[in-house]
Amino acid sequence: MKKIGDHTWQVTEPTPIEVGMPATPPSVDALAALRDAVASSGATAVYWFWVSINGDVPHLGLAVAPAENAVVSSIGQAVESVWRRYSPDNPVFDILRLGQPDLDLAVKKHGWLLYEDVKR
Repeated sequence: MKKIGDHTWQVTEPTPIEVGMPATPPSVDALAALRDAVASSGATAVYWFWVSINGDVPHLGLAVAPAENAVVSSIGQAVESVWRRYSPDNPVFDILRLGQPDLDLAVKKHGWLLYEDVKR
């Protein structure tokens, strides 16, 4: 992986990504706060799940459409403080971009829709 920004990495080689759900999901309040945080990001859809990338410790994953840099950045900024508040022991999260068939299938099969802009 190649670092291309403060919080942005580019996958440069095949990297295993495991998508699933935690044994204990985030609280209803945490999910509501995350939903509120992403609502003004420009996203049309956001899914949440638990993710492990290249064998790292499982943590929050968000999959986002559209896969535009501005939307991903906006979500990252909005979610960071919310997730730290609700998950101080595991504040890590990753944002993946929807639009890749294999990833989309895994996210939609194992994740949950967090936000959808029904006006678009």
